[in-house]
Amino acid sequence: MTAKRSRYTLLALLFAASVAMFPNSVLFPASHDVAVHLHQPTAFIGWLVSSYALAYVLATPLLGMTSDYLGRRSILVGGLVLFVLGGTVPLYDPKTLPMVVGRVVMGIGSAGIMPMVDSLIGDAYPQGPERRRALAGFGAAVAVAEALAPFLGGVSDGINWRGVFALYTLGLPAALLTGFISVPPRQSARPEKVKLSDYAVSLRIALRIPRLYSAIVGAVVFGVVYFGVCTLLPYALGAPLSGWKSGALFLPIGVSWVLFTAWLANRPQLVRLREVMVGSALGLAALTVWLAYAGHLSFVLAIGVGWGAGSAFLCTIFQWMVGDESPELVRGAMNGILNAAYMFGFSFGAPLFMWLMKIIGFASTLWWGAAAMALLAVFLFVSLRPHGVTVLAEELTETVR
Repeated sequence: MTAKRSRYTLLALLFAASVAMFPNSVLFPASHDVAVHLHQPTAFIGWLVSSYALAYVLATPLLGMTSDYLGRRSILVGGLVLFVLGGTVPLYDPKTLPMVVGRVVMGIGSAGIMPMVDSLIGDAYPQGPERRRALAGFGAAVAVAEALAPFLGGVSDGINWRGVFALYTLGLPAALLTGFISVPPRQSARPEKVKLSDYAVSLRIALRIPRLYSAIVGAVVFGVVYFGVCTLLPYALGAPLSGWKSGALFLPIGVSWVLFTAWLANRPQLVRLREVMVGSALGLAALTVWLAYAGHLSFVLAIGVGWGAGSAFLCTIFQWMVGDESPELVRGAMNGILNAAYMFGFSFGAPLFMWLMKIIGFASTLWWGAAAMALLAVFLFVSLRPHGVTVLAEELTETVR
């Protein structure tokens, strides 16, 4: 693949990944207005989020495994099309049941986007610095989307509540762009078809590699606390904010996330991953406690900067670990499981933290979130001990052969 074609492929994939971050992020700042126009309680937004998340979690590993057999580009393009069809249902049929069904379709479509982007990057770049730089670019694109999506959702809501759902049409140009990417040949391609039983054994052993299962568990915990904190962020100043004011609170997280991901992209040789992740998890725990008592805009914005930095380190390194350690034969499946882990955490984080806030209050809920991040730091410190990694890696290599 030429350098120019490689850049086009990477940019198209990053655009698709950015669009895939929109489903829930654009909804949160507009949740109140959307519920009012639909004559539904605000809790109805939770049904939209949960139906999307459940479909995503169930479909992601399946589509990831399917891509290992049938190829990734067709699933990626099809996923983007389903994303648009399901997400834009409120534009032409704003009724509750069609909207929930549309979110299920959208969740299945999203399940065919993020894991395919991860896997295609892994296919296109050799293991090492080049792949890590590309994966860091992926993390930066996700961070930009995380920063802009709430703000765009708030601005669109200020114009018209249906404008939030019109943002999902960005999946159409993403589908057109990815339809023309050059799909690199995988090194694991072979003339004979891999037996399903051999594939299952390889996947089972891969899930026992410490870096892989640590990334998956870490993604679940991070997803719960991150989306929980984001849900409570508009309440940090007392009266809940909405519209563009609510969206603006998320900008420091996204900007900081992008900057630190870019910093990591220039340091692909970083080797002390365990220490960096443990420190990041403990830092996020401390910031979550601070948010419980911040009470001032400047403090909330500073906490957002810190959360963006910690998120950049954790998410980028999780992606590095899966990208570096996943065998090519089961790369699609492992990326599917990692993305399902994030979404599993996201789907529980928002409703869980909202429910806890009603039961025990704003500050106590954030203390529970901080405790979860501190426990994650302990888990990462223990699970990523060097002992045992080499044995598992050798066992996996022999099985794949």
